[in-house]
Amino acid sequence: MNERIPIDKATLSDLMSRPIIVRIVTILDITSLSILELFEYGLTINDINFSMANGVIAYDKAGKRVINEETALGIPLSGDYYYNFISSKVKLTELGLYILDTIKSNQTELKSSVPDEQISSDADPRHPSTIS
Repeated sequence: MNERIPIDKATLSDLMSRPIIVRIVTILDITSLSILELFEYGLTINDINFSMANGVIAYDKAGKRVINEETALGIPLSGDYYYNFISSKVKLTELGLYILDTIKSNQTELKSSVPDEQISSDADPRHPSTIS
């Protein structure tokens, strides 16, 4: 999975418009997490596979275990296939990092474009000023 997927502007904007891609890159945010940890964030195997297929995330080779014996299909004979899968670490690829940087810069631009007087500190419904 080291091959680089060519990305054009249309593909990039399509990926960035998908909420699941935005969610995955903000969860990973430069750190490596196991697939099990991604499940804990409410992501599904389909979400993870979609992100991998589009080159947004990839297995972290440093954290991957070496399995001695496998079947012809690549399934380990040890019986720990599911454990090895969910404990595998994933990280953002260059594309994932680019998407994350773009999201962060857009958030910074939005924050800087809103005048301070329009930002209300009373926006929280639990704030004492909202209790009547």
